Amino acid sequence: MSTFIETQFPIARLSAESYKERKANNGQTLTRLGKWWGRKPLILVRASILGMLMPASTNPKRDREIFLKILTMDDDGTWQRNKGRNRNRATFDALTYAERLKDCERPENIPGPTVEAWAEINVHLGTRAASLGELVEQLGQRTFGHTPRVGDSFCGGGSIPFEAARIGCEAFGSDLNPVAGLLTWASLNLLGGGRQVQEEVMRVQAEALTVADRQVTAWGIEHNAQGERADAYLYCVEVKPEGCDYFIPLAPSWLVGEKSKVVARWQCTPGSDQLTPEIAVVSDGELKLYKNKKGATVVDSRVVDPFDPSRSWSLEALRGPEGLRRWSNDDLVPRPGDVFQERLYCVRWVGADGGRRYAAPDDADLAREATVLKLLRERFADWQREGFVPSKAIVSGYNTEQPIRERGWTHWHHLFTPRQLLTHGLLAETSGRLAKSTADQVGCLLGLGRMANWDSRGSAWMWHGSNEKGDQTFNNQALNTLMSYSGRGLGKIAPTFQLLEGSSPITVGCTCRTTVADARELRNTCDLWITDPPYADAVNYHELGDFFLAWYDKQLAKTFPEWVPDARAELAVRGDGEDFRRSMVEIYRNLARHMPDNGLQMVLFTHQNPAVWADLGMILWAAGLKATAAWTISTETSAGIKKGNYVQGTVCLVLRKRIANEPGFLDEVYPMVEDEVKRQIASMQALDEDGEPNFNDADYQLAAYAAALKVLTQYGKLDGKDVEHEVFAVRAKNEKSDFQTVIERALGIACDTLVPRGLDASWRELSLVERYYLRALDIESRGERRKGMYEELARGFGVTDIRPLLKSDKANGTRMCTPAGLAASLLAPVHGVESNPAALPARRGRAGTGAPHPFALSPLRHLMFAIRETAAADNSPEPGRQYLRDTFGQAYWGKREGFIALLEWLAALANAEGMNEWTTDSEAARILAGRLRNDHA
Repeated sequence: MSTFIETQFPIARLSAESYKERKANNGQTLTRLGKWWGRKPLILVRASILGMLMPASTNPKRDREIFLKILTMDDDGTWQRNKGRNRNRATFDALTYAERLKDCERPENIPGPTVEAWAEINVHLGTRAASLGELVEQLGQRTFGHTPRVGDSFCGGGSIPFEAARIGCEAFGSDLNPVAGLLTWASLNLLGGGRQVQEEVMRVQAEALTVADRQVTAWGIEHNAQGERADAYLYCVEVKPEGCDYFIPLAPSWLVGEKSKVVARWQCTPGSDQLTPEIAVVSDGELKLYKNKKGATVVDSRVVDPFDPSRSWSLEALRGPEGLRRWSNDDLVPRPGDVFQERLYCVRWVGADGGRRYAAPDDADLAREATVLKLLRERFADWQREGFVPSKAIVSGYNTEQPIRERGWTHWHHLFTPRQLLTHGLLAETSGRLAKSTADQVGCLLGLGRMANWDSRGSAWMWHGSNEKGDQTFNNQALNTLMSYSGRGLGKIAPTFQLLEGSSPITVGCTCRTTVADARELRNTCDLWITDPPYADAVNYHELGDFFLAWYDKQLAKTFPEWVPDARAELAVRGDGEDFRRSMVEIYRNLARHMPDNGLQMVLFTHQNPAVWADLGMILWAAGLKATAAWTISTETSAGIKKGNYVQGTVCLVLRKRIANEPGFLDEVYPMVEDEVKRQIASMQALDEDGEPNFNDADYQLAAYAAALKVLTQYGKLDGKDVEHEVFAVRAKNEKSDFQTVIERALGIACDTLVPRGLDASWRELSLVERYYLRALDIESRGERRKGMYEELARGFGVTDIRPLLKSDKANGTRMCTPAGLAASLLAPVHGVESNPAALPARRGRAGTGAPHPFALSPLRHLMFAIRETAAADNSPEPGRQYLRDTFGQAYWGKREGFIALLEWLAALANAEGMNEWTTDSEAARILAGRLRNDHA
């Protein structure tokens, strides 16, 4: 029996809910535990599990209504989640779903469906549930004979085990990386441990902070003679280039605070080669100049003389041909003679009344910095031995090579200033002494990890707006070496240590287990495996995770002696070559072995390239799995957008165990794929037409890939070729496997099936490049701007060069050319082409070929030129009509009806939102269509 998720999934609403959850930033449930990359939204996990448990009936419309009720994502459910800002139900229901969510709680923050909703749910599903936990239990008993067991062998930040446990499943989480294991354990046992556990952890953390605060006060390293206490320290690197008489402090901006209007200026000091900082409040006019990088001393990777901007030096050249001196373990600050020195240039002081002021450091402040270094040196060896400060060396890698090469740092503690090491180490020592239970120890370790992320030499100073503070180290997936950075006083860093403050107690009542292990060696059987595997080195978890593991390793070994306190990079699954494929096959074959015959798997990933689909599909095929569905959920917020052809969503690929290994043959597979693609698209279109849009163009293309996988992966062999042999076969560059060929053909079928509305009658008469251009205009008119979508369409239609057809090829701002905007080389009037294509001169075609672009040979190209002629003649259609008659001769009369249909379709483009550039050409198309309709021989 198929499950709900194998037949449909509420893409649009789930995407909106995922976006809302992501936008909560630090308000997300698991984010407070610590940094991890690529955590999946909890609502996506919840919907996936319920979709895998809920059976599909013969009434898909009612299935969808019930599924949305379970998630409180139906109309009544969103009204139930309404926070009361919108008290008029009719007005609320008239809003789009995304607009409603602005005033709604997230589904996880309410108890669940209403009593009335449960009555409908139970009638449809034949259950007796009054809560999510009861529903999960009853559906699990019906399918598997017990409470459903959900596992994740790449548990990362813990989203999947945590949400599975919260809704009533038995949860198992495993990861090779102990940092991931720690976060997952904490999600289940700290956040999910109930009020008593949380209160005890918070008590220990508060006591540790109190003890540490007394010590810091006694040392006198944060207070001045005026009774003020520092809460922020601003540091910068300085360098003395050859030919310069003074050290140049380095920063891309010397703006300290936008709201406070504070900037840093530099003055020459007689008799010294160090400049003196001046911290000043400036006028609005001068503030604007500093916002525009006035006085910046690092511009485009060059050091700029602050007194003579015409003088500059390359940072790379300053590092020298042999590179920088490598720091030793004992180095805490740069040595005299190092290229890059470090200095404190600004302190923010807080008075007894809470008032803040910025000031340049005076002699007393510099003396306190010296005291900090002395206190740290006295404790450093002991603290490293006990694990209160990092002692691990940085292993060079893709991300970790940057601090080694750019700064000479060789150990993880080099990424922290002496003040940071002293305060963090003090709190580690104090909390280590006070923490008795495992929960206490884990809570304090993760608190130290959060402190490290928000208080390091990688913490940039954020001067924007009203919130002037230090940023987190990992504001992206890199270990950036900064030229100016910030540190926090103990009072300012304390809230990051208290990771449970403000959280709502959650009690997970089901069996939960977390382990640190290689996924190839797991022996735990689960009914549902949901995994988000690493792929193509998208994130180097083993490298970035070492930043935190350096603070955990020795204490972690005491808390979990059965765990290996090392990322074990040699076992990490990464890359995209043969070793990666072998590892993945072994892992997923093991997971398939440890699931029942009626179990399911979901693999989450974020690639839309057919070659990647083919690669992953073959891996899962060789592992003994078969695909049954695939869906794309938008999971990224605008803040997460990266430059380049980024992926907006997460692909959810649903799989079952392949019980039989029947042989398949390509000549039989192709028509089956075509039928499956058409069936899948028709079922999605039926759901779209039944209500609000659920699917976008990416989903339809994805459905084509999934349809191909569904057909292919049911066979054990294809044309006599063993699956595993195909996975590991060595191929020449650009050589495609049969698997990839089938998948790409599926995309072509989808492209041919998805005809823009209004073009059905003329579609079959169009060439592939003409279809591509019109289909691309169609998706543009519906708001699609991702370059990857236009490239994907081109693959489906077999168009190899789309550049001449694009007005803009920005990664997230792609637009098609209008008739007025198409290159003259594509629209130049050339008569007689219909009968003699060779008469067309060489147009811009594929790079370096000199061949005409296929679009330049098409009737649609002539029609576009006729539109342009009409617009150029102040919307007189005669030049355009005459051009078409001259160009096509007697063939014009046979093409006239098709031209009229195309012109009417193009005339409607300007009515679509965001298509204002078509206003002139659409009007010309409308007028020309009328003239052609009334044309007679």
